[in-house]
This record gives sequence, C-alpha cells and structure tokens, in this order.
Amino acid sequence: MNRMEFSNSPFVSVIIPTYNRVELLKQTVDSVRRQTFPDFELIVVNDGSSDGTSEWLDTQPDIRRLDRENSGIAASRNAGAAIAAGRWFAFLDHDDLWAPDKLEVQAKFAKENPEVALIAARHVRIGRNKETPRRNRWIKGDLFVKAFSESFIHTSSVMIRRDVFHEIGGFPTRYRFADEFDVWLRIAARHPIAYVDDPLVFIRFYEANTSHNRIGVRTDTYDILMSNYDADRIPGHVFLRTMSDHDISFGRAYVRAGRYAEALKWFRSSVERTPWRLRSWRYYTRYRLAFVLRNLLGKESGRRAGDSVLPPRA
Repeated sequence: MNRMEFSNSPFVSVIIPTYNRVELLKQTVDSVRRQTFPDFELIVVNDGSSDGTSEWLDTQPDIRRLDRENSGIAASRNAGAAIAAGRWFAFLDHDDLWAPDKLEVQAKFAKENPEVALIAARHVRIGRNKETPRRNRWIKGDLFVKAFSESFIHTSSVMIRRDVFHEIGGFPTRYRFADEFDVWLRIAARHPIAYVDDPLVFIRFYEANTSHNRIGVRTDTYDILMSNYDADRIPGHVFLRTMSDHDISFGRAYVRAGRYAEALKWFRSSVERTPWRLRSWRYYTRYRLAFVLRNLLGKESGRRAGDSVLPPRA
C-alpha cells in the first residue's frame, strides 16, 4: 500500500472473528461503535456460524463482512487482516468488550511513537471493579523478556502495525490454543512494543473450559516458549522460573483432568527446575502426599472388596 492509498485509509482496522455467538457479538460490536476515536473500519469474519450470525450481518451496513467455512480463529484473524485497509490492526474476540476510549488512547500513543510495533492495554474480567489509574502509565521499548516470562498481553487489547503484522506472517494456524502468544513474542523479539496500565478491555471468563482445552493451551504454550527462547537475551533464572511456572500450570491442568500421575510428573519437574522456590515445593509436596494417600486408599478399598467375597468361616 503506497502513501496515496494510506491517505484515504482508516487509521485502524478492527477485526472480529466470530463463530456461533451472535448475541455476544452484538454487544461486542456495540462497544466498538461507541468508540470516541472515529477513524476506524469494522470487519467481522464469520467463521461458518449457523446461529443467525450471517442473517444479522445482512442488516449491518457499517460492517465489512467476510464469510468463510469454519477454519479456526487464527485463520479467521488472518483472513480479516488480508482485506483490512487500516494502518493498524486491532483484534477483538467476539465475546469481549472495549471501553469507549480504548482506540483513542492507543491511537494517540501510536501517532506519537511511530517506532512502536504493538500496543497493548490492561484487561479485566467483566463484572470486576475497574480500578482506573490517575493517569495512563505506559511502558515501552524492548519488552521481549517481559512478554516471554509474563502473561500480560490479551488479544482483545492489542493494536499491531500493519507492516509488522505482514512481516511476521500473521497468526500461526498450526497452534489451536495459543497462536496469539507466538505472535507477541515474535514481534517483541524484533521491535519495541508498548503497554498501558489502564483497563480498556473487558473479557468474559468461562469456568466451563474443558480439561482438554487446558492441557492443549499448556502444550501449545510450551512449544511456543521453547521455539522463541533466546539464551542471549533471556537470563537463565528468568527462563527457569518461567518454565517452572509452566510446569505447575501443566500439573494443575492434569489434576483437573483427573490424571494425577501425569500431574505429579509436572510438579516434580517444577521442583527440579527451581529447587529454591517455595511455590514449586508446595505444589509437589501437596500432590505427592495426595497421590500416596489416594493409592493407599485404593489398595485398602480393593482389599476390603476382596475380603467380602471370601467364603464364611466354618
């Protein structure tokens, strides 16, 4: 896209992938329409919905729509970006909401800091009290280590510069659960990024997430961490602590799935990586004791069941 084309383009393209969440999508779109920053286009990628999403989009003339066969959220985000005309891409999940000044805050910063490639903001769960700082607290620069070791970027909060998005090739479709984390790390490894500690995004939290999804998230995250690990930039103790925390998360996912032997292996791995951390030992000893007691109770229950079938004494 040349400068002439840019002059007639919106500053931001808002890209919302959706699948069978039409009622939540309506609320999400309304939060975009209420933005105090007007220089944006709105793109909804309908990823094969069958719940009336297509019919509703028929009645929304201000939305650029793209209908696709169901292919997953990463592919849908990439498809939306492929038709977007904005200088920046803002991604929004179909069940999240924006504060009215979300785009205004980030667009102002983007214009004042053209070297920044990605801009994120604090996210809070819907229903939680919104603690707004007295002034916007920004951090910017080389945040690669922070992005690697902390989970502080949410997809619905980011704006990504158009050229940078295309440079990294978009969202990787090989990951089912954590594709966005790979994007943040690849961008942060190459470019300065920024984050504002202002709650501009409100997300929904689902307790109904399946154990399979939790294990899938941890599996994808582990691969992404190892793929993006740079020993020259990430201090050894930061890497070990990050992976130790991941081990604990993996273990907790297996506990929820009822797979206690696998869980204990991950808690043990956490201790082996960071034997100086009380957190690692707390999880390992707690579940090691629970595992031993579970086995003992199982054996006792089996013994009693075996006794019950013995013939009575003469």
